[in-house]
Amino acid sequence: MAKYAAFDAQLNVGTQQVETATVVITTVTAGNANFTLTASGMTGSGDATVVALLNGDSADTVATKAAAAMNLDADITALFSVVAHGPDIVITKLVAAANDATLNLAYADDTSGGLTDDATSTNTTAGVAGVELAAVTNFDGPELSVDTEDVTTHDSTGAWEEVVATILRSGEMSIDIVYDPAGGTHDATSGLVYRYENKIKSFFDFIFRGTNNWTFAGYITGFSPTAPVGGALTASVTIKIDGVPTLE
Repeated sequence: MAKYAAFDAQLNVGTQQVETATVVITTVTAGNANFTLTASGMTGSGDATVVALLNGDSADTVATKAAAAMNLDADITALFSVVAHGPDIVITKLVAAANDATLNLAYADDTSGGLTDDATSTNTTAGVAGVELAAVTNFDGPELSVDTEDVTTHDSTGAWEEVVATILRSGEMSIDIVYDPAGGTHDATSGLVYRYENKIKSFFDFIFRGTNNWTFAGYITGFSPTAPVGGALTASVTIKIDGVPTLE
C-alpha cells in the first residue's frame, strides 16, 4: 500500500461565474421558443435550445421548462449547471475561471407568442480564476459523514441493530494560515477576509500531492486571528461546504 506525505497539498480559491436570465411574459400562446446560450469555449455556443410552450404558461413554468431542456444538452452541462428559481434561469459555471464577458442567455419566441424577447442576460456573479491560498500550515477536513436511521425491528437477525444511510454531510474544512493582512489571498480586498465579510460563495480546489483533487463550493464561516507576543501572526479559517463536492 502506497503511503503519502502531506507536504505540498494546496487549496486554490476562486469564484464561479453566474449568469441570470429573467423570463418576462404577457400571455403565452402555444409553440416553440428559443433559448440561446453563448459562452467562450463551449461546443455549440450560440445554438438555440428549443422549448415547447403551452397556452397560459406562467413565467415560472417557462423558466422551469427552459432549464430542463438545457440540462439535456451535454455541451451545456459539460461546463454549466442550469436551474430555475421562479422566473429566473440561473447559469453557473462548474469551476472557477476568469470572467467570460461573452457568457449570455438570450430568449425569444419562435412559433410561440407572449414572451418579452430579451437578448441580454445579467452577469450576476463575476468569475474569478482560482489562485493558491498562501501560507497554509495545516488543513483539517472536510469532515465528510453520512447520517443513518435506525431500522432495527423485532425480527432483526441476532438482535443486532440495523441502519439505512440517509443524508451525506459535507461538513466543514478548517485551515491554519500564517496570516498576512496585506496578502492578496488573505486581505479584505479580494482575499479570505473579503470573502468572509461579503458572504461570497467561493469555489475551492483542494489538491493532494499535485495529482488528486477535491473540488467544492462553500462559504468562509469563520476567521479567527491569533497574535501572541512572541510568535507569528496566524489565523484559523473555517469553510462550510455547500452542495455536492467532487472527490477524485
